[in-house]
Formats: sequence, C-alpha cells, structure tokens
Amino acid sequence: MTTARTFLGLRTVTMSVEFGTKEKLERLKPYFAAEAERVRTLGMTAIVGLTSREAAARRSRWAEEKDEQRRRGVLTDSLRALITGALAQEVAERGWDGLERYGLPHQSRGRLPGSPQGSWPENITVALPVGLFIAVQAGCWNTSKEAVGKLRDWKETPPQGQTQPPLPARLQPSSAGGVPVLRRQGAHHGRDLARGRETRSETG
Repeated sequence: MTTARTFLGLRTVTMSVEFGTKEKLERLKPYFAAEAERVRTLGMTAIVGLTSREAAARRSRWAEEKDEQRRRGVLTDSLRALITGALAQEVAERGWDGLERYGLPHQSRGRLPGSPQGSWPENITVALPVGLFIAVQAGCWNTSKEAVGKLRDWKETPPQGQTQPPLPARLQPSSAGGVPVLRRQGAHHGRDLARGRETRSETG
C-alpha cells in the first residue's frame, strides 16, 4: 500500500515494506551522514574567495547539481536520495522517464480491481520529486490499464447462464424525466414499512 501527499515540488509517499527493511535502512545512517558532510565540505570550498552575490549563485547551482547527482544515484546522502536514485534508474529502464510531463489519469486513482488485500508490516515515509512520482504512477497505469479494464468488465458480467436481476419497481425510471420512482414514493414506502411492523406486532 502506498499513500502520497504533495508539498513544494515534492511528493510525500508512505510505502509498505517487508519486515526488516527499517532495520537495514537504520544501518545506513552513518553512511548517509558521511556523504552529507562530504558534500557540505565541497560546497564550502566552492565559494571560497567569492563575493556574496557570486557565492549565492554558486550555492544555488550547487543545490541543483546535488539534486541531479541524487537522481543519478551518484550522491546518496539521505534516505530520500537512496530511494530517488534507485527509483529513477528503474523508471529509465522501463522507459517511463518521458511520462513525467503528463498528468495522472483519473482512472489510476483509488483501489484497482485485483489489488492485494492487506500490506507489508512496516512503513517508510519519504519525499520524492513530483515528476518522478508521476512517472511511476503513469507508467504503472499504462502497463496495467488493459488488464484492469478486463477485470472490471469481468466483474460486471453475470456468470454464464445468468442474467442481471431486474431493478425493484421503486428504482425503475419513471415516465417523467427518468427520475426514479423512489424519489416520489419514498415517504409512502416508509409509511408502508411502518404499518407492516405495527401489523406484525398486533398479530404476534
């Protein structure tokens, strides 16, 4: 199971993972910290001798360079960098990287037929680039939409030799504008049910 929330160009995603994943990630924290210190030192060295304006421009470029390195898996200074790099590589290998510019189709939202019940026992939360999230969502939908359509058709088709039962009379469209009769008969129907209960109690 995966949930997501968008904030400032990032998509906060909570993913269900197999047991033991969080412990393995915990062991990587010293490596993440060492990488973060390395790039911090590089950033400080890069602005030595620059004016304030030049240093600000250099820091801005350096931030973009770091994001690009994280996406390519070159820089792994956090859990987000680790997942971003691995996910970007998977997206590229599947040929989905061109899908980032597309919006998510409304059909891809919600629980799809055939989705497994339950989830993995552990959760991890990470903020991913919105474009990468869209590429994954759109790629999964494009891959699965034909099968999902067939599952929906199968779900709505009665078993062989059976037909769909007719609608109750109160749900049949009326002759006036196709408004269900239930809307006009709801009060009468409720009184009839009440009378039925009274009759049963008197005779019982």
